[in-house]
Amino acid sequence: MRCFGLIGVGGALLAATLAAQAQEAPLLTVLPRQEQVRQLELRADLRMIRKRYLEAIDYYQEALQHDPQNAVLLNKTGIAHHQLFRLRNAEKFYKRSTKVDGTYAPAWNNLGTVYYGRKKYKKAIRYYRRALQAGPTDATIRSGLGNALFQRKKYQEAIEQYRLALLLDPKVFERRSIFGVRLQDRSVEDRGRFYFLLGKTFVALGYTDQCLKYLRRALEDGFPPDELRDDPAFASLHQDARFETLFQLPPDLLR
Repeated sequence: MRCFGLIGVGGALLAATLAAQAQEAPLLTVLPRQEQVRQLELRADLRMIRKRYLEAIDYYQEALQHDPQNAVLLNKTGIAHHQLFRLRNAEKFYKRSTKVDGTYAPAWNNLGTVYYGRKKYKKAIRYYRRALQAGPTDATIRSGLGNALFQRKKYQEAIEQYRLALLLDPKVFERRSIFGVRLQDRSVEDRGRFYFLLGKTFVALGYTDQCLKYLRRALEDGFPPDELRDDPAFASLHQDARFETLFQLPPDLLR
């Protein structure tokens, strides 16, 4: 699974594109310009769903010839390049998108993911924060910022972003888009500590089941059992038999 945490090609288009594009008719050039753009965008989106990214790029580029100042199309073109690991091209289109519309949060977020992928976490943090200025209630952006802060070992700041992300969307760390491009746990180093911090965040919010799941993963990825057991954040779990079970079975049998 590719782990970009990209934003910009919405899940709502899936039913529409599959229904409308099951068998494509030739595009009528007599259609109004905006309708041509819409049809080209739908065809590109369908290619994205099918992971035919080169074809998607061709359609997005054709749509951009008709509407070159379309921030959404520029961002989607960047995503298609990003899926092909063409990071320079992806960055170019994301930046063009932000220049067209400086309030378009998905493009700022996706710039963050470019630098996150390059392990330039300081710069990624800057872009994620810029994305939050435009979209402060976006849980995906906050989780991405949390991951970048985690990589910089700013654990308390990371926990705060995870907390805010979970308040906005309790399933943000489980959710997948139709393109499979969420920023997920496999994108971070030291996953044992990452899961441990998520466990602390979940228990603080009262999500016991989710907390236990991530603590189990933390142990599976080598987090020290004694440090986990003794952390005061989990004091409320000491009477829960499931918590004690975490330390009774070999980590590879816990999942």
